[in-house]
Amino acid sequence: MSEKKDNSQLWMVPYADLMTCMVILFLALYGFAYNMKGSEYEKALAQMQKELGIKHADQKIKELDAASKVEEDLKEQIKEGSLGLEFSTSRIKLTFASPVLFDSGSARLKRTAMSVLDPVADSLLKMENSVVVEGHTDSARMLGRKFASNRELSIMRAFSVIDYLASKGVNPGRLTAFGYGEFRPAAPNDTEENRARNRRIEMIIMRQAQPQETKS
Repeated sequence: MSEKKDNSQLWMVPYADLMTCMVILFLALYGFAYNMKGSEYEKALAQMQKELGIKHADQKIKELDAASKVEEDLKEQIKEGSLGLEFSTSRIKLTFASPVLFDSGSARLKRTAMSVLDPVADSLLKMENSVVVEGHTDSARMLGRKFASNRELSIMRAFSVIDYLASKGVNPGRLTAFGYGEFRPAAPNDTEENRARNRRIEMIIMRQAQPQETKS
């Protein structure tokens, strides 16, 4: 009489196949992420989420499309280093070197600033996100008496930027201005190069938080 076969471990065969497929998938995603910029990778994931029917994926795609348009329109400024663009899960940050927007000691936008801010305004009109504009300076003492302090200069510059965005149709209720003067430096104020880095305007587009599911 033949012995009865033990089939209790047969489940391990499809399980091992599944694990192999998962490893291949994660390796593919890792290679995909390694060869793409952060924004492109996030957009690709959001597109996958949309195809899977995950809520709020459309909003992510909309945000990233708007930021990508700014990046394309201002690629020359980004390349030369006068404009920085950073992505994170909570915000999209644009950093403008002060000379791009303002003359030294002035809070009045330069005429050439319009060509930089117009693409940003166009993209903001396609979004509903809140925007924070921060003014920053170096620690050099103010010359003249037009502004009482670097902090006053920085807040007036931030107001100039949000006033311009509002004039282009961006809802003023979405815009907030802060002026930090020399108190939040991007680099130590010990060299002219570092002081130039500190003279900047930061525009922070807040990524929209995912709304909580309502409980019945």
